[in-house]
Formats: sequence, structure tokens, C-alpha cells
Amino acid sequence: MNGTLYGVGVGPGAPDLLTLRAVNVLRMVDVILAAASPRNDYSTALETARPHLRPDVRLLRLEFPMTRDAAVLREAWLKAARATREVLEGGESAAFLTIGDPLIYSTFGYLLRTLREMAPHLPVEIVPGVTSFQAA
Repeated sequence: MNGTLYGVGVGPGAPDLLTLRAVNVLRMVDVILAAASPRNDYSTALETARPHLRPDVRLLRLEFPMTRDAAVLREAWLKAARATREVLEGGESAAFLTIGDPLIYSTFGYLLRTLREMAPHLPVEIVPGVTSFQAA
């Protein structure tokens, strides 16, 4: 049985602005997928969600380079989608963390599109988040 991918919006950067649904999903999943630039080790989304994570949850860093080079971007999206597919087809559920909402100006859109191309059978659920313009 395949796991489910949850695209989880963790809000504008404050741990107390996550939705109840986001907190419940974070406490349930086996793997946290944290997007980060290859140039640093920090993930704002991960640090925002960290107070809500189980101590035994597995963290998997997915690198998304900040470039306009289409070939470099496509390869990064494919690599992230392959890693995600491996987790889900292994029977584990995963949450991809994103600041704000996963469907508004988010790296999650690239992962979702690429994963749908490569493995359309895998279940995906979106967990909306508070965006910075909503918080303002």
C-alpha cells in the first residue's frame, strides 16, 4: 500500500499560525520533506513546523536550486520527485513543508507536477496554510 503525500502550508513563519489540520498531519506522517537551497542548510518551513513534529519523524531534505537554468531546475524537480516516490511507494506518508500555502507561489507546485507526471497513482492531499498577505 502506498503512502500519501501531503503538501502542508505552515503559514507565514510563526509556529502558532499553523492550522489545526497542518498540526494533525505533521504529527501523523512518517517523513518530513524539507525544501532547501543547495547553498545552505536552513529551511524556514522546517523551523516553523519543528515544534509540531514527532521526535521520531524522519527528515528528508529536497534541494531546489535558485536558478533560471531550465535544465538544472528540471533535474532538481526530477530528483525530488524520485525521492518522494520512493518514500510513498515504500508505504510511508510524507509532508512537504512550505511557507504560506502550498498552492500559492510555492516550490510544492513543481514537485506536485513532476510527481504527477512520473507516478500519477500516488495519493496527494493539500493542507492549506495562512499566507503572508493574509497574515498582514
